[in-house]
Amino acid sequence: MLSAASLHTIETSQGWRQHRVEMFELPEGRVVVKGQRPARGPWRFRLLSALSRCTRNPLLRPVPARGGAAAQATEVRRLRALAAAGVPVPEVLHHADQFIVLRRVEGDALQQHFLADPATALSAFRQGLEGLLDLHGRGQYLSQAFARNILVSQGQLWYIDFEDDPLEAMPLPTAQARDLMAYMLSAVWVHSAPRAELMTVWSAVAARVAPPVLQQVHQAARGLAWLRHLPRERKPWGRDVVTVQALAEFMHHWNTFEPALS
Repeated sequence: MLSAASLHTIETSQGWRQHRVEMFELPEGRVVVKGQRPARGPWRFRLLSALSRCTRNPLLRPVPARGGAAAQATEVRRLRALAAAGVPVPEVLHHADQFIVLRRVEGDALQQHFLADPATALSAFRQGLEGLLDLHGRGQYLSQAFARNILVSQGQLWYIDFEDDPLEAMPLPTAQARDLMAYMLSAVWVHSAPRAELMTVWSAVAARVAPPVLQQVHQAARGLAWLRHLPRERKPWGRDVVTVQALAEFMHHWNTFEPALS
């Protein structure tokens, strides 16, 4: 799908080799070239495994991220499967030994919309949840379903970042519940709308989640409950602490007052 001249331009560039990602303006349009990335260190998997056990949360079970050619092959396979199911993802234009070429999606991260005025931010929050519900209804799942990996382009959501496959570590309902929790983790702490309004939207969407998936979200909320006692101040604790605290507090409140499947 790319001309020989375009491939030569990419192959002779050092940008994607040094920085892993490079943008190109080609006759075929704007593209993103992704070079191979190293595998994540084993310490990350040990940490996640321990956290999964101590919170009784299978959603935190680490997903193999092999890096290199294996990760790129996974991303190409996932992108093509999602596209075949009607999920908006970047088109794979070329798959080489050391890089892949994707059609660039022009847009900004959904998470940026959470910082807008409360009404706009709440609409974006709802749109993100509805998008997850739609793709789950197609029998699909994401990989890193954080709002930073969801792009808004001309009002439509697009999904990126598929270098690992959760189904290598968990069944489909768990992977879909993991999507919902990852999305909420990226939304609740930073959102400009009042928590009560977020709860109203989340509760309405959660009522339509498939029972096997919703049951696991309830279970995850119970396991995270004790983390609501973490500090709420970003300084000096850092962003990770306050994001987890916000999610744990929000999900505990929901799980306490709407324990339909708990």
